[in-house]
Amino acid sequence: MAVLGCNTQLFVGHSLDEILPLIVEAGYETIDLFSQPVVPLNDPFIQLGRLSSYYTDLKRKISLFGLNVGSLSGSFGIEIGSPEFDRVVEVCHMMGLPAIAIESAGLSDNDEAFSWMLNAVNRSSLLAAQAEIKIMIKPYFGKSVYSLETTTKFTQSVDSDWVGINFDASQLWSAEPELDPIESLDRLKDFVCCFSLRDCRRGQMPTLDDQQIPGQGDIEFESLAEFASDISNISMAMLDLHSTPHRSLDDLRKWLDQSIQYLQPIFDQS
Repeated sequence: MAVLGCNTQLFVGHSLDEILPLIVEAGYETIDLFSQPVVPLNDPFIQLGRLSSYYTDLKRKISLFGLNVGSLSGSFGIEIGSPEFDRVVEVCHMMGLPAIAIESAGLSDNDEAFSWMLNAVNRSSLLAAQAEIKIMIKPYFGKSVYSLETTTKFTQSVDSDWVGINFDASQLWSAEPELDPIESLDRLKDFVCCFSLRDCRRGQMPTLDDQQIPGQGDIEFESLAEFASDISNISMAMLDLHSTPHRSLDDLRKWLDQSIQYLQPIFDQS
């Protein structure tokens, strides 16, 4: 059964000390630690270029709340494939994190951009593999890997031991409203290692309001969870709601509660 977690990107503008109690009290077991700098905000959840003791202390602080860190996302704003990406891998290695979550980059329907994305991932995965860290790629509407076709093509040229797919039905639906998410998951099952849980209306981009809460849109998460229960490489199901910075903690807590009340019974049964 996939462990239910929460992406901390939702809480941009608040501190870890404020948000970690909310996440654990709501019932989530793991987090995705968001690292991308957000200007003009200057209170990041994690900083780059610190001593190793900073990272071990940070992981210990999170664990004291009863939470694990399942992945690091945002890569500190560093482009995958660049020489600087080594620093992202180093931080994850110091913290003992199993995965780096990356959204697809590059322009859609552009062969050069697709080749660049593929080469960048393969270069970075060589170093990540040495540290036993998996790179999870989320197909993203408007980017080079965005549809079932481009995702399938992408998976044919990567090392599945160290590169996986972060399956987000809302993004695939944005690109191809006619898709059956179950059929898409079946096609990609050998590469999917994480679920991103965010709802939407069929054929529409996910919103920043209540409609993105699982159970409020058109995605049939119950069917997806049931199908995914037989996919052994899926280790996490991460609530991936988005918000404008500094949204009130009361509002965000309501979203956490509403989401897990819908999701927990589904994943407990799967």
